Amino acid sequence: MEKIAVSLACRMDSERAINLTKRLFDYLVKKGEIVQLETRIAPKILPHNGMDLKEMTAENTKFLISIGGDGTILRVASALSQRNAPPILGVNIGSIGFLDETNERNVFNDINRVLKGEYIVEKCSKLAPYVIKASEEIKLNNALNEVLIVSSKSSKVLLISVKIDGCFLNRSYLDGIIISTSVGSTGYNLSAGGSIVKPTMDIMQITPLNSFARSGLKPIVLPIDSEVEIQLLRPRLSAKIIIDGQRTFKNIQPNTVVKIRKANSHTKFIRLSRSISDNYIRRLRKKIIVGLKPPRDDSPEEGFNSSF
Repeated sequence: MEKIAVSLACRMDSERAINLTKRLFDYLVKKGEIVQLETRIAPKILPHNGMDLKEMTAENTKFLISIGGDGTILRVASALSQRNAPPILGVNIGSIGFLDETNERNVFNDINRVLKGEYIVEKCSKLAPYVIKASEEIKLNNALNEVLIVSSKSSKVLLISVKIDGCFLNRSYLDGIIISTSVGSTGYNLSAGGSIVKPTMDIMQITPLNSFARSGLKPIVLPIDSEVEIQLLRPRLSAKIIIDGQRTFKNIQPNTVVKIRKANSHTKFIRLSRSISDNYIRRLRKKIIVGLKPPRDDSPEEGFNSSF
C-alpha cells in the first residue's frame, strides 16, 4: 500500500514556529515519512514541495501538524478541504492554545505516539452561515468556533430580530451577537458570558453582546440541527460578519437576513488521551479554569459560639 504524507502548516509571523517546523520536517524525513508542506512555509524549507491546504484531504494526508496556536488551527481548519479533511495535531507555541494537543517540549515524543496509532480522533461540528439576498442564499465560509455579527460602527448599536427554526424569538438592541459551536464555547462566547459546553454535546449557542437591559435576549443553547435567523432592522446601519476571527465580510446592509445552520463538514483533532471527555476536562482545567489553588486543609477560622 502506498504511503501518504504527513503535512506541516505553521504560523508565519513567528520565528519559533518556523524553526520548529524545520526541525519537525527533518525529524519526519529521517523516520521515513513522506512530508508535505503548506504552500506558505514551503519556500523556507523545500520550495518545490508546497501544497495548498484546500488540496489536502484524508486520501492524500495521514494527518496535519499545525504549529502555532488556536489562531493557526482556525486558519488551517477553514482553508483545508471541507469535503474530507485530515485530522489535525495542534502544537502550541503561544500563550493558551486551547485547541492544541501538544507543545514544543513534548511534540517529538507525541508524534511518535501518533505514528504508532496511539491516539483517538475528536470529530467537531461546524456552522455554515448564509446571507440572503433577493431570495438567494449566498454561503460564507464554515465556522469551527463562531459566527459573529457586529455593528459596523462601534458607537452605534444594532437592532436585530432573532428567529429559531422559523419561529420569532426576540427583537433586541445590542452591539452584536455570537452563534458558536461547542468548540467555540471557550472562545469569544465565554468572554461574552456564554456557557462552557463539552464538545461531545453537539450544539450551537446564541450569546448576545451587550444587549440593552430591557431587550431580554440571554444566552441560549440549541441543538446543532437548529436554524438561527438574524435580520438587521436598524435603518442606515450596516454590520460585519466575522467568522472564527479570521474572515470578515463587511457592509452587510440593513434588512439583510443571515441564516446559520449546521455545516456538512467537520474538523477532526488528534487527541492523546483515553477518551474525548478526559482530554477536554484536562485541557479545560489546565488552560481555561486556572488561578488560585486553595490548600486542601484550608478550614474556616473558629468563631465564638453563644448558648442560651
